[in-house]
Amino acid sequence: MTTNSLAQNSEENEYIEKYTNSLMNLNYQDALTISSKISNNKLKLGMKNLATILYNNGQANKTKVTYFNDSTISVDSNSLVKTMNFLSKGYYILYEKTGEDSFQYFFNAYTLAKSKHHTNLYKLSLLGILEYYQFKYSQTNNQFETYINEFEKSCVSNLDYIWLYLYKVYFNLQSLSKDSWSSISDIKQLEDRMSSVSENSNLRPLFYSLKALKYEYTDNNLKALKYHQMALDLSKEKPFLKYIAFRSLIRMSIIAQKENDFEKGIVLLDTAIKYIDKSDTLRSLIYINKYKSKHNLKIKNFETAYAQLEESIDLEHKLEYKTNMLEKSALEVKLRTAEKEKQILEEKQKAQTNKNWLMVATVALILGAGIAILVQKNTTKKRKLAEQETLLKQERVDNLLKQQELVSIDAMIEGQEKERQRVANELHDDLGSLMATIKLHFSNVKGKGKDPALDQAQSLLEEAYQKVRGIAHSKNSGVMSSQGLLPAVKKMAQVISETNALEVSVDDFGMGERMENSLELSLFRTIQELVANTIKHAEATKLNIQISQYEDNLNIIIEDNGKGFDRSKIDKNKTGMGLTNIEKRIEHLEGNFTIDSVLGKGTSIIIDIPV
Repeated sequence: MTTNSLAQNSEENEYIEKYTNSLMNLNYQDALTISSKISNNKLKLGMKNLATILYNNGQANKTKVTYFNDSTISVDSNSLVKTMNFLSKGYYILYEKTGEDSFQYFFNAYTLAKSKHHTNLYKLSLLGILEYYQFKYSQTNNQFETYINEFEKSCVSNLDYIWLYLYKVYFNLQSLSKDSWSSISDIKQLEDRMSSVSENSNLRPLFYSLKALKYEYTDNNLKALKYHQMALDLSKEKPFLKYIAFRSLIRMSIIAQKENDFEKGIVLLDTAIKYIDKSDTLRSLIYINKYKSKHNLKIKNFETAYAQLEESIDLEHKLEYKTNMLEKSALEVKLRTAEKEKQILEEKQKAQTNKNWLMVATVALILGAGIAILVQKNTTKKRKLAEQETLLKQERVDNLLKQQELVSIDAMIEGQEKERQRVANELHDDLGSLMATIKLHFSNVKGKGKDPALDQAQSLLEEAYQKVRGIAHSKNSGVMSSQGLLPAVKKMAQVISETNALEVSVDDFGMGERMENSLELSLFRTIQELVANTIKHAEATKLNIQISQYEDNLNIIIEDNGKGFDRSKIDKNKTGMGLTNIEKRIEHLEGNFTIDSVLGKGTSIIIDIPV
């Protein structure tokens, strides 16, 4: 393939990705604009046709499109062109009622896009098949499940998941065993995904229509009517959303029946007639007659109600016959495909059999050489086994060294903690008491207030006394004796912030019950050491400590706005509880330790530990 061809394919794939995104957002004008930029005229025509057909949705008198006949589609060398034309023709037949079955074209597009790894067209093909099942079957079978499961596996973007939950709700509502609570759950998932979609998106009416159903299921008719009206207002002027307007009016008439306002229900159904889906007239008329019959029955218009009921039943029989024929056609397409695959498999097996006979003959001719090769392989295998055994022994030694190293770290931390407590006790009990006694004597010295030098000495003594107390308290962290990890960290942050040299803030989430005391102490010392590193090296003015607990996982994030550093240049042979030792300690706790530092832009350290 030439460089120009590669560049053209890359450009086509980029445009098709944007084009697919526009179609899935129901922005058909944008899709037409994108298609006009394609240099391949056949591909451009296929993309233009598909966008036009989807926009009209079978509601125009006759959608004027030019698509290639089957023979042209099947022999075209460009798989993108073939897939796009299969999709165009599938939707054209589906919406325009040409008398053919559209499934074979959607299925051809699906198999071709999948085999050629055209990811975007693969998604469009799956959506085409799902639309076929949702559109054609009033009481759907389970054939759609294969394709909706495939689509779910291909979901990547928020937009993908919106369409996944839309179709999940559609199929559940059409199921013979409707599950209202399952629908509510899927609508909730859809609502979460829609939170990032703009208010003027063409996807909004689809969402509002289903959200109204959620309120119907929970008997909140007032809110249900509100969202049905919103869906109606946003959809009634757009041909590709006309079915939403029809559905909203039908559902509003059902709510009117629940509220015993049967006259209003009939008026709403008369209004719905203006929005009958031209591409699905049969099913639309079933709904109109069925619900009019119910309203007229309630107001005792028995003859009219009976006539409308008979009409709806007759239409349902026609729809059921049509559905069965379509299902049979879809199964035949699958059967033909399966037979073709079986034929290909049989040919491969036949070729493999011939190959096996050739291999047997070859083995017979080189049997002597084969024995020599086997002996050599056996010798090589023994040597490899010996090498592997040596490697396993070395690995066991490495593991023992690693365990010994972790034990040493534990011992070092435990020793540091005992030394901290010993120094704190001596400072507080011995030196602190001594200085308190000196202060007492100073207070009894005569000439106090007259001699400036004496006053200055007393001031310095007071300052030294307070510093000794501060050091004693900082060495004795308070984690074991106070309320736990979070209060100790907040106290440390407060003390540091009061120096005005570094502003330290602490955010917490989900920190409920205390953890095991030794774990809290180890984590506090780790945070203390990392904060000390920031003070010593980072030249930062702000530092934020975030401590969050999610179920059985503790997350600690320490971020500063300092100068950052290149960890690869840090001397790993330095003593003390440096970054390497901290990392090993976290590893010993079966946690993860991550450093993200950029020179001139600060440092973020993330610790995740199971608790």
